[in-house]
Amino acid sequence: MAKKTARTKPASLTMQCFAELLARDPELSAFRADYARKSASERRAAAEWAYDTSISDSLFGAAVASLQGERLPAPEWPPGFAALAIDPKYAPALLTVGCYEHRYGSKAEGMRLLLQLTQLSPNTTDWIKIIDKAGQSLMDVGDAVNTCRLYEAALAASPGEQEFIMGLGWALCRAGKKQEALVWLERAVANDPNNCSVLNDYGWGLAELGRFDEAQKTLEKAVQLAPAAYDLPANNLERLQQLRKNTRSQKRTHIQ
Repeated sequence: MAKKTARTKPASLTMQCFAELLARDPELSAFRADYARKSASERRAAAEWAYDTSISDSLFGAAVASLQGERLPAPEWPPGFAALAIDPKYAPALLTVGCYEHRYGSKAEGMRLLLQLTQLSPNTTDWIKIIDKAGQSLMDVGDAVNTCRLYEAALAASPGEQEFIMGLGWALCRAGKKQEALVWLERAVANDPNNCSVLNDYGWGLAELGRFDEAQKTLEKAVQLAPAAYDLPANNLERLQQLRKNTRSQKRTHIQ
């Protein structure tokens, strides 16, 4: 298996995008060529080993770096690179490398990798969860447009998947396309009318459109259904009241 992932190289190499490293780095190139000749099960086992090793090494390095005066050599490749070289269809590596590229390298390359997740078989282990994590990562850096692209591609592969329907509605709302967002959020509510998370997203979408009475009714239902640890509907209900006040104040100002 790919046990060379613990070695180190000059830090400058780690800033190159995956496609560049795969073409230029002899060890990564060798991984791709060697494992392409092996069975799918051997390739997947090697990718899993390389991936787990890179993540644990990254966490250990971060822990050591937090200690004053301690520092480990830079890793040979960023987390997930070796695993993706070994198995280009290994979903956790596509997620990790895609998010890395999007944040620190090329957004276009990152999206190319993340969109490949939607082309994998829906039977892939944790397929829905991994795509949803990709969407969250994109939204965390404020890229609502590409979050929409991701969920649209996911829905093309699995049209009835509730998580993707909710994800697209949420992403469209963040992208400022609130009318389009409501269509998807309403569909999500129809699929699961007693889901407090779905109702919360739908209620806040209504609030942002100024449909305050409908929003309040929806958010109140979400609060009633929410478990004690899930306080987002209650928080949004409070935000709704403030939004109402602000809207009234603005109207008074315009009248004056």
